[in-house]
Amino acid sequence: MAEILRQMQPKTILHSTHGKRRIGMMLCSILLMGFGISVFSFSGMGVDPFTALNMSVSAKLGLSFGFWQMLVNAVLLLFVARFSKKLINLGTVINMVGVGYVCDFFTAIYDRFLPAPTALPVRLVLMLCGVVLLSLSASLFFTASLGVGPYDAVGFVLRDKSPIPYKWCRVLTDVVCTGVAFLLAGPVGVGTVVTAFCMGPIVAFFNTHVSEKLLNASENAFRPTVHFYDFTRFGGAFISVNGRFAS
Repeated sequence: MAEILRQMQPKTILHSTHGKRRIGMMLCSILLMGFGISVFSFSGMGVDPFTALNMSVSAKLGLSFGFWQMLVNAVLLLFVARFSKKLINLGTVINMVGVGYVCDFFTAIYDRFLPAPTALPVRLVLMLCGVVLLSLSASLFFTASLGVGPYDAVGFVLRDKSPIPYKWCRVLTDVVCTGVAFLLAGPVGVGTVVTAFCMGPIVAFFNTHVSEKLLNASENAFRPTVHFYDFTRFGGAFISVNGRFAS
């Protein structure tokens, strides 16, 4: 635990390579991620598997999405801390707490001031905007390399503790989340499929054209190496940064 707290200290991060920029990118990614999920959900076209699961369960229990997601992430964080402390950093904790509440904030604004979209073209545009925002936020979060989101870290733990390749561990967790969300009549739809097919390549685009350039990665020693699933139709990615992994 002392090791985790030491590597999470803002002072330690600030004195690392591009520390200030990395913290700024990580914070922006959390805001964009919550906003992107809210836009995605507002489209009524589905959301990513983990969000779909948490929205489904929180609705059944009568809890806010932000509070329930924080609880689930806290449990996952304990699991990850038990088996792979290297995946945890400041971004892990802020991701755990912040994303759900940012989503709740924007969702409350939509519910108060905007009518639910009914026209298919409008819903499709909102869905695509959600995918793009989520991809950009994921790219910023990955490249900042300040930890792994608790849900993403589970796949790496399963990979390390089993003979199953990471891509199949991630597929397994996504399928379980989607299946439970579907059984609970949660927000599973065409957007969930679009996310699986498209998010990985879009994240790669933002990595090259936005995130790495923010860190001047081509001119400095800090340069993330990005690898995508062989099965990109299932979405997602993993990043290896100096021996550490993020997804």
